[in-house]
Amino acid sequence: MFLKHLKAALLAAVIAGAGVVPSFALSADPVRTIPARECSATQTVCYLRATINFNDPNIANGVWGFTLPASAYVLSVDLDVTTAFNAATTNNLTIGATATGTDFLAATSITSAGIQHLTSAAGLGVAVTANATKQTQINGGVPVYFRYTQTGTASTAGVVTVVISFAKNNDK
Repeated sequence: MFLKHLKAALLAAVIAGAGVVPSFALSADPVRTIPARECSATQTVCYLRATINFNDPNIANGVWGFTLPASAYVLSVDLDVTTAFNAATTNNLTIGATATGTDFLAATSITSAGIQHLTSAAGLGVAVTANATKQTQINGGVPVYFRYTQTGTASTAGVVTVVISFAKNNDK
């Protein structure tokens, strides 16, 4: 009887643990290494997604969100502003290969809710990911940093989800 209850308890623990999913959080730790995201299938468009809040720690200095594989072909950058950023004068998001860089996206206003599909962003193609000076991570991966800058009265709200679509380099 005891063995039957033990098996049931173990099964319940396994089922309860199966629902635990790791969460994604932006990090301000400049010395940690974030491995490049890989897609297992070839000739497939892959996506990286991060949500940035107006009050994320260190967001004004640039926060490392993820790493693109070396020579990945960046297809687009999408911004989905679900809650408008409301600093009094300017509310800009930049995305770069360094904390203060604008390699992927120059300062872009995020004061209006809605989706911006940026097919003319600076970092499209392989201009950034194939640049040896930007390939600072394991296997030549390129870090992606997000920075929110504001002027005027400080923001009290703001949420934007960033999606970068890319295709890994299959020409090796």
